[in-house]
Amino acid sequence: MLVKVGVVGLFVIFGLSDANLLQGNSPRDLQMVHIVMRHGIRTPENTYPNDPHINNTLYPVGWGQLTNAGKLLQYDTGKFLRKRYNDFLGENYWPEQYYCQSTNVDRTKASVELTNAGLWPPSKIQQWGPLDWQPIPVTSLPLEEDNLLHYMVPCEEYERELEKVVKSEEVQKIYRDNEKLIKKLQDLTGKDIKTLADVQDVYSTLQSEKAFNLTLPTWADYFMYKMQYLSDLSFSITSYNDKLRRLKGGPLLKKILNDWKAKKNGTIKPMKRKAFLYGAHDYTIAYLLGALKIFDPQTPGYGVAVLLELSKNQENEFAVQVFFRNDTSLPPYELTIPGCTKICPLEKLVDLTKNVIPGDVKAECKSEDRKYVTNEGGETFKNVTKHNIQVDVKTESKSDKTNYFL
Repeated sequence: MLVKVGVVGLFVIFGLSDANLLQGNSPRDLQMVHIVMRHGIRTPENTYPNDPHINNTLYPVGWGQLTNAGKLLQYDTGKFLRKRYNDFLGENYWPEQYYCQSTNVDRTKASVELTNAGLWPPSKIQQWGPLDWQPIPVTSLPLEEDNLLHYMVPCEEYERELEKVVKSEEVQKIYRDNEKLIKKLQDLTGKDIKTLADVQDVYSTLQSEKAFNLTLPTWADYFMYKMQYLSDLSFSITSYNDKLRRLKGGPLLKKILNDWKAKKNGTIKPMKRKAFLYGAHDYTIAYLLGALKIFDPQTPGYGVAVLLELSKNQENEFAVQVFFRNDTSLPPYELTIPGCTKICPLEKLVDLTKNVIPGDVKAECKSEDRKYVTNEGGETFKNVTKHNIQVDVKTESKSDKTNYFL
């Protein structure tokens, strides 16, 4: 089954030996890979007042959970990674070599587990029983602490800066140009739509309902086409300037760069570490590509993946390539980081990204403006927003419907 999972840009069709990268006559040996992916196709995680499915329990799948199509998509992603990196990783799963982490959300954890099933079928010496499967540990952090992967971790300064961007003339012009559309969507949905993120929220709900074969309102198909443009812009705004990039995409990029520098210097722990797999969300993808300044306006689709590959040449010079996989029927296409070549020297990349790498991100997130100060002591974090829309994130419950919004 071929599943289109995102907006496709300019494709670079390339040949990649599993262990060697080639540029002209200069062979490059792959040293380390980081894979950052969005979870697979899911059921709706949110709704709106006039939604005909607002009282649907979605039994037996549930709200915000992987569908069968989403499970297959992630399993196939694992098989794709096995084919691409077979020689590099070898056939045996080894914890010293491979690490995976997910946000502490059902659908992302399940997505990583399914990807692992496709990537790491048990080798002959690892077969333990009748199943062609083996357990691979998946690490997760508490949601309120996960500033690597979870996009809704409170960051007061991010919210303050984002509000300035939303109030800028450039963004306000977008609102004015689409005022009639937004008003019509308010009437149709019964939702108080004021921002691009509100439009994106409804668009996402309709997308997931359609993917789950739920009957959409008669107006949906016509307006979804118009809504996609605004949804795409809502993701772009999250990385509008270096301060926003630094506070959201910066922590994950910093972790990846530190891993690469440690690999180059021989200080990586464990010493045999080769690959990292991160399971996350659409905003995680947008933040990371935004921090690298290679994010074109789009709504990251289900199962999209960013492949970041560290290699070295015969002169022991380390460089990085970035590939984006947003269509399962096509090879990933290569992205060029502004100011660099497709194969970007590691030192050059470190220099190019220095303004978006945070020091202590928790300290940098704190704001003197009381309007944005979060509740650090209670169960509920305030001001965790999508473009200044306040929501409450329950950090204790695992079954309340409030968790479906994560």
